[in-house]
Amino acid sequence: MLQQLSVGLIFFGAMLINAITGFAGNLLAMPGTIQLIGMTDAKVVSTIVGLFSCFIIAMVGIRSVVWHEVLKITLFMIPGIAIGFYLFYTLDLSFLLYIYGTVIVLIAVKSFFTKQGQYNMSLPVFLLVMMCAGLMQGLFVSGGAFVVIYAVHTFKSKEEFRATLSVLWVVLNTILLIQEGIVGEITPQNSLLSFYILIPSLLGVYLGNRLHHKISGKGFLLLSNILLLVSGIVCFFKV
Repeated sequence: MLQQLSVGLIFFGAMLINAITGFAGNLLAMPGTIQLIGMTDAKVVSTIVGLFSCFIIAMVGIRSVVWHEVLKITLFMIPGIAIGFYLFYTLDLSFLLYIYGTVIVLIAVKSFFTKQGQYNMSLPVFLLVMMCAGLMQGLFVSGGAFVVIYAVHTFKSKEEFRATLSVLWVVLNTILLIQEGIVGEITPQNSLLSFYILIPSLLGVYLGNRLHHKISGKGFLLLSNILLLVSGIVCFFKV
């Protein structure tokens, strides 16, 4: 019971943040959840909870969604997701998580010293970022940190940023859920746990939706960069 309560608290905080920013929910939830219930169950729970939570966030801001960006990002992430699926069953994921954490911390630190604003990312950089995003989404349901590298320089407002990324996570989590079902990772136990975890998660979404309107655009970008840094650091927790 204590284990389930701990996972519930983790997802409450993670989905509250996710509702404010449109990303970082699974980034923040996965490391601690992996420790508590194991890699596979953590992946399934994160996929299910993330799917429902992001669906609600997306519906709230549906008019701000940039649909062609959802399609563009999804298509270019799919190759990385496919590779992530393969590596999940072949590599030492603890070691890979440490590498992931290192990369995210470096990205976050760089973001603090980089002037934000719209610009056209070069095609090679875009392809690399989307490949990395897909890879981490397939491995840890946590591709958000790399997507944000592109998103913070692409969307005109925090509303576009948040709504578009939320729709993206609905699409990607649906793909992951289908894959998890095909390989038999979804069980009655982790499905029931996901149902229980949805309760505090949706409460976090509700509170996050209210707080979202109180944060300025500048504060929104600062929070996004801070979350990148925190997300990278928590990857070094014992797995």
